[in-house]
Amino acid sequence: MSDPNDNPQAAGIYRAMALRFYSRYAEARDHAEGHGGDLFGYGSRPTQRDADERYAAAVEDMIGETPDSTDAALALVEFAGILAADRFVGTITNEPINDERDAYHQSRALADVARWINRRLYDELVEQERRKKAERCQLRAVGSQDNDDDDPDAA
Repeated sequence: MSDPNDNPQAAGIYRAMALRFYSRYAEARDHAEGHGGDLFGYGSRPTQRDADERYAAAVEDMIGETPDSTDAALALVEFAGILAADRFVGTITNEPINDERDAYHQSRALADVARWINRRLYDELVEQERRKKAERCQLRAVGSQDNDDDDPDAA
């Protein structure tokens, strides 16, 4: 039986975010070691290239699809926010990961969310129209059309 909390699309988006941070970690670790930092005990040293390739592959797997849930839509908005924040940090440190790629991914993530919102809006509008039509088409009780002249007790 599948877990009702399973959401592969949202999970893929969060995986891409984690790999984004992993890529930034690899970059920071390179800088620390390049300045004589001792990072013994922090696990195996990822290469910047490997971390960046894994991140790029994860993003390509999850971008371009309309979210199928609120969780996935929220994850895409969070992803776009991470890219915006990272761009801001990059302007301060002069070390952006890849401005053009980030801008592309950010715009695609937001476009995916916009499609999801648009689909939900259309669904809501269709439902409103259905309700209006149902209200207009309801059968209403009509007063008796019997002729009281035929009723002997009416006299």
